[in-house]
Amino acid sequence: MKTRDAKSKAGSPRRSAMVGTKGRPDAAAPLRLYQAGRPTSAELERRKAKVMEVATTLFVQNGYAATSLVDIAKGAGVATRTLYQHFGDKEAIFLEVVMARETGAVFPPPSIAGEVSLYDALTQMARYVCDVALRPRSVDLMRLMIAESRRFPQFMKRLSEQTFTRFRANIAEMFDELAERGVAPALDSKVSALLFADLILGSTPLLVYAGWLFSRPSEDEIGRKVEMFIIGRFGQAVAERAREPVAASAA
Repeated sequence: MKTRDAKSKAGSPRRSAMVGTKGRPDAAAPLRLYQAGRPTSAELERRKAKVMEVATTLFVQNGYAATSLVDIAKGAGVATRTLYQHFGDKEAIFLEVVMARETGAVFPPPSIAGEVSLYDALTQMARYVCDVALRPRSVDLMRLMIAESRRFPQFMKRLSEQTFTRFRANIAEMFDELAERGVAPALDSKVSALLFADLILGSTPLLVYAGWLFSRPSEDEIGRKVEMFIIGRFGQAVAERAREPVAASAA
């Protein structure tokens, strides 16, 4: 009995290290007790980004049906319940992955600054068009959208329309800018954007998405298409002056 009482008074090493003489945590105890608390907003964003990265890779590689929440959770290093709490089910994660593709697919158009010729400005725009449509991640996700379009028909249709509308709007803005600076004739920029994108890309995206072609147009091809666009859209007289630089201050 004596031995038991002595042990009871002394307390276990674990308890004595955490509790003070009045039964409250010691000053140093909170450093250990609260380290495993709720994650910060920065940590949550980091985890979400990781989940999106892993989910995108798995959906692209394996498809929707062959990807499970367990696979995503394991790859991202989080618990499956965490996915349900912050994303929802697999369908919700998939739709968010595709939405992220839509918001990231059309990155801001280049700023055409300084003294520039119409030919050089349109060549920069043509490179931008190819970069947006044919960068590897865009190609992968577009293939995924096509493969799953029967599973989510209305969603994919709406998303595709939004993507191409914004893509062409960015090109139209560049034509408006060139017209304001006197670099290009002031024609309907929306029509110019549609014609320009179709001419520069042609059937290349379709062939790339189908896996029948694995390269973007060469610089020579882009140059020839830009010349064709200038002649067809603006006329021979403009084409003859197309390589003459126009000052940034021109009206």
